[in-house]
Amino acid sequence: MVHYKLFQKIIENMEKGKFYSQKQISSKIKPINRAILTGYLRCLYDLGKLESKDAGKAKIYFLNGGTKNEK
Repeated sequence: MVHYKLFQKIIENMEKGKFYSQKQISSKIKPINRAILTGYLRCLYDLGKLESKDAGKAKIYFLNGGTKNEK
């Protein structure tokens, strides 16, 4: 089952044009297990809502041209 509230919460906490590490995202959406968050971020990436880039050992995520209120 997909938890749309969590998808919505992740997107709402990200501002367009800004980059976020997984740690930054998880600190804004507490309490959430970072392993679970990884799955949600991957799903949002696969749906085209997020983009990601490697930054050393970490991945950074940013909104893919959508708006914060997009459903």
